[in-house]
Amino acid sequence: MRTVIVAFEIEGFHNYPDAPVEVGFLSDRHRHTFKVKAAYEVSHLNREREIFLCRHEVKSYLIEAYGSPCEFGAMSCEMIASEVMEFGADDGMVWCEVWEEETGGARVES
Repeated sequence: MRTVIVAFEIEGFHNYPDAPVEVGFLSDRHRHTFKVKAAYEVSHLNREREIFLCRHEVKSYLIEAYGSPCEFGAMSCEMIASEVMEFGADDGMVWCEVWEEETGGARVES
């Protein structure tokens, strides 16, 4: 499989209402610089998917849906990645990762 991968950062807030006691502070609304990466399957090697355009489409979708900065509410990284996958599925997106800075995140695959 050949893929084109796009990546960008987006500011946002979320919370984890049912956080374990040990990390109870996560139940409060808190900020992250979310790092989003997504891959699109391509059939040839000559710019079938334009990286700048794909990145702009996904980032614009998130800003339109959640504002700027994004207000994700109780959504986890997994939930955000899944929603991005649903958005990009018709365009050949095969996986999406959403990270909280560089500390950890989630990957959802088609």
